[in-house]
Amino acid sequence: ISLNFPVRPFVEKPVREIVLLSFDHPVSAEEATTEAAKLGLDRPYYEDALYFGIEYPDVQLEGPVGFLHDPWLGNHGRRDASCLWANAGRRELGLEGFHDLWTPNYRLAFVRRGAADSK
Repeated sequence: ISLNFPVRPFVEKPVREIVLLSFDHPVSAEEATTEAAKLGLDRPYYEDALYFGIEYPDVQLEGPVGFLHDPWLGNHGRRDASCLWANAGRRELGLEGFHDLWTPNYRLAFVRRGAADSK
């Protein structure tokens, strides 16, 4: 088990419905999470970014997707969240500051509450 990427004991890929939310203004993670909860959505796990990128590879080519999972402690004390984006037509996985404002070009990924989940 890695300190940076702790492994959850999934027996197989969990079935989780990912819902992408868009905002017309910059939002904080707190505001986005509050709005998602009003829609019956939960925060994702970081693994959701990996599974989503594999299952829907073209979505990130249309614009970045942020996953507001429990943030990791990154360089210089910044708390980071997983993001899928494109750079010069290539798909990439990276980290963005969890507590930074998320600009309107980001779609933020949440999980439909009650979706099958192997915790």
